[in-house]
Amino acid sequence: MFGLVDIVRTALNMGVAMSFREKLSWVSLGGITVAYGPYFFIVLVLQRTPTSLGVADAAGILTAVLVLTCLMTVATIIVAITNVRDAQAPSDERDVRIAGRAVAFAYPVLLAGVFAALATLFFGANQAVLINAVLAAVVLGELTRCLFEIVGYRTRG
Repeated sequence: MFGLVDIVRTALNMGVAMSFREKLSWVSLGGITVAYGPYFFIVLVLQRTPTSLGVADAAGILTAVLVLTCLMTVATIIVAITNVRDAQAPSDERDVRIAGRAVAFAYPVLLAGVFAALATLFFGANQAVLINAVLAAVVLGELTRCLFEIVGYRTRG
Protein backbone atom coordinates (compact mmCIF):
# COMPACT_ATOMS: atom_id res chain seq x y z
CA MET A 1 0.00 0.00 0.00
CA PHE A 2 2.80 2.42 0.82
CA GLY A 3 4.33 1.84 -2.60
CA LEU A 4 1.10 2.97 -4.25
CA VAL A 5 0.97 6.09 -2.06
CA ASP A 6 4.59 6.88 -2.96
CA ILE A 7 3.87 6.48 -6.68
CA VAL A 8 0.90 8.87 -6.48
CA ARG A 9 2.82 11.38 -4.37
CA THR A 10 5.79 11.27 -6.75
CA ALA A 11 3.55 11.67 -9.79
CA LEU A 12 1.79 14.68 -8.25
CA ASN A 13 5.02 16.29 -7.06
CA MET A 14 6.81 15.82 -10.37
CA GLY A 15 3.93 17.34 -12.29
CA VAL A 16 3.41 14.21 -14.37
CA ALA A 17 0.74 14.99 -16.94
CA MET A 18 -2.31 12.77 -16.60
CA SER A 19 -5.37 12.61 -18.74
CA PHE A 20 -8.78 13.07 -17.16
CA ARG A 21 -9.62 9.38 -17.52
CA GLU A 22 -6.31 8.31 -15.99
CA LYS A 23 -7.08 10.51 -12.99
CA LEU A 24 -10.47 8.81 -12.72
CA SER A 25 -8.73 5.43 -12.75
CA TRP A 26 -6.52 6.57 -9.87
CA VAL A 27 -9.59 7.86 -8.04
CA SER A 28 -11.33 4.51 -8.53
CA LEU A 29 -8.29 2.55 -7.39
CA GLY A 30 -7.91 4.67 -4.26
CA GLY A 31 -11.63 4.70 -3.49
CA ILE A 32 -12.00 0.94 -3.80
CA THR A 33 -8.92 0.38 -1.64
CA VAL A 34 -10.07 2.81 1.06
CA ALA A 35 -13.66 1.54 1.09
CA TYR A 36 -13.15 -2.20 0.89
CA GLY A 37 -9.71 -2.57 2.49
CA PRO A 38 -10.98 -2.03 6.04
CA TYR A 39 -14.07 -4.16 5.38
CA PHE A 40 -12.05 -7.18 4.26
CA PHE A 41 -9.52 -6.60 7.05
CA ILE A 42 -12.33 -6.82 9.59
CA VAL A 43 -13.93 -9.83 7.91
CA LEU A 44 -10.73 -11.80 7.32
CA VAL A 45 -8.57 -10.85 10.30
CA LEU A 46 -10.68 -9.62 13.17
CA GLN A 47 -13.87 -11.59 12.75
CA ARG A 48 -14.32 -15.32 13.05
CA THR A 49 -16.19 -16.97 10.23
CA PRO A 50 -19.87 -16.30 10.94
CA THR A 51 -22.37 -19.08 10.53
CA SER A 52 -24.93 -16.82 8.89
CA LEU A 53 -25.33 -13.27 7.74
CA GLY A 54 -26.44 -10.80 10.36
CA VAL A 55 -27.20 -7.14 10.69
CA ALA A 56 -23.52 -6.38 11.36
CA ASP A 57 -22.50 -8.03 8.08
CA ALA A 58 -25.09 -6.11 6.11
CA ALA A 59 -24.06 -2.89 7.87
CA GLY A 60 -20.39 -3.54 7.00
CA ILE A 61 -21.14 -4.08 3.33
CA LEU A 62 -23.48 -1.10 3.21
CA THR A 63 -20.89 1.09 4.94
CA ALA A 64 -18.23 0.09 2.40
CA VAL A 65 -20.60 0.85 -0.48
CA LEU A 66 -21.55 4.23 0.98
CA VAL A 67 -17.92 5.16 1.66
CA LEU A 68 -17.01 4.22 -1.92
CA THR A 69 -19.94 6.20 -3.32
CA CYS A 70 -19.10 9.31 -1.29
CA LEU A 71 -15.37 9.15 -2.04
CA MET A 72 -15.90 8.57 -5.75
CA THR A 73 -18.50 11.32 -6.03
CA VAL A 74 -16.43 13.97 -4.24
CA ALA A 75 -13.15 13.02 -5.90
CA THR A 76 -14.70 12.85 -9.37
CA ILE A 77 -16.29 16.28 -8.91
CA ILE A 78 -12.94 17.72 -7.79
CA VAL A 79 -11.10 16.17 -10.75
CA ALA A 80 -13.82 17.37 -13.15
CA ILE A 81 -13.78 20.92 -11.76
CA THR A 82 -10.01 21.13 -12.08
CA ASN A 83 -10.15 19.78 -15.67
CA VAL A 84 -13.43 21.11 -17.09
CA ARG A 85 -12.34 20.95 -20.73
CA ASP A 86 -11.01 17.38 -20.43
CA ALA A 87 -14.07 16.26 -18.48
CA GLN A 88 -16.39 17.42 -21.26
CA ALA A 89 -14.34 15.86 -24.05
CA PRO A 90 -15.55 12.52 -25.42
CA SER A 91 -13.37 9.44 -25.10
CA ASP A 92 -10.86 9.16 -27.92
CA GLU A 93 -9.65 5.97 -29.59
CA ARG A 94 -6.78 5.61 -27.12
CA ASP A 95 -9.12 5.81 -24.12
CA VAL A 96 -11.42 3.20 -25.63
CA ARG A 97 -8.48 0.90 -26.44
CA ILE A 98 -7.02 1.21 -22.93
CA ALA A 99 -10.40 0.59 -21.30
CA GLY A 100 -11.03 -2.43 -23.50
CA ARG A 101 -7.63 -3.91 -22.74
CA ALA A 102 -8.14 -3.34 -19.00
CA VAL A 103 -11.51 -5.09 -19.10
CA ALA A 104 -9.94 -7.97 -21.03
CA PHE A 105 -7.52 -8.48 -18.13
CA ALA A 106 -10.08 -7.87 -15.37
CA TYR A 107 -12.85 -10.14 -16.65
CA PRO A 108 -10.92 -13.41 -16.17
CA VAL A 109 -10.01 -12.29 -12.64
CA LEU A 110 -13.69 -11.68 -11.92
CA LEU A 111 -14.74 -15.02 -13.43
CA ALA A 112 -12.07 -16.98 -11.58
CA GLY A 113 -13.05 -15.28 -8.34
CA VAL A 114 -16.75 -16.01 -8.79
CA PHE A 115 -16.07 -19.66 -9.66
CA ALA A 116 -13.76 -19.93 -6.64
CA ALA A 117 -16.50 -18.41 -4.48
CA LEU A 118 -19.02 -20.91 -5.80
CA ALA A 119 -16.55 -23.73 -5.19
CA THR A 120 -16.57 -22.86 -1.49
CA LEU A 121 -20.08 -24.33 -1.38
CA PHE A 122 -18.65 -27.75 -2.14
CA PHE A 123 -16.47 -27.44 0.94
CA GLY A 124 -19.39 -26.65 3.23
CA ALA A 125 -19.09 -22.87 3.29
CA ASN A 126 -22.05 -20.93 4.57
CA GLN A 127 -23.85 -17.98 2.98
CA ALA A 128 -21.65 -15.40 4.74
CA VAL A 129 -18.49 -16.90 3.29
CA LEU A 130 -20.07 -17.14 -0.16
CA ILE A 131 -21.25 -13.52 -0.17
CA ASN A 132 -17.89 -12.22 1.04
CA ALA A 133 -16.07 -14.35 -1.54
CA VAL A 134 -18.27 -13.04 -4.38
CA LEU A 135 -17.78 -9.47 -3.13
CA ALA A 136 -14.01 -10.06 -3.01
CA ALA A 137 -14.12 -11.34 -6.59
CA VAL A 138 -15.91 -8.19 -7.75
CA VAL A 139 -13.50 -5.94 -5.84
CA LEU A 140 -10.44 -7.78 -7.22
CA GLY A 141 -11.87 -7.54 -10.73
CA GLU A 142 -12.37 -3.79 -10.38
CA LEU A 143 -8.91 -3.28 -8.88
CA THR A 144 -7.44 -5.22 -11.80
CA ARG A 145 -9.34 -3.05 -14.27
CA CYS A 146 -8.14 0.16 -12.60
CA LEU A 147 -4.53 -1.03 -12.45
CA PHE A 148 -4.47 -2.04 -16.11
CA GLU A 149 -6.03 1.27 -17.14
CA ILE A 150 -3.31 3.12 -15.23
CA VAL A 151 -0.62 0.91 -16.76
CA GLY A 152 -2.15 1.56 -20.18
CA TYR A 153 -2.00 5.31 -19.69
CA ARG A 154 1.50 5.22 -18.18
CA THR A 155 2.87 3.16 -21.07
CA ARG A 156 1.19 5.45 -23.61
CA GLY A 157 -1.54 2.95 -24.40
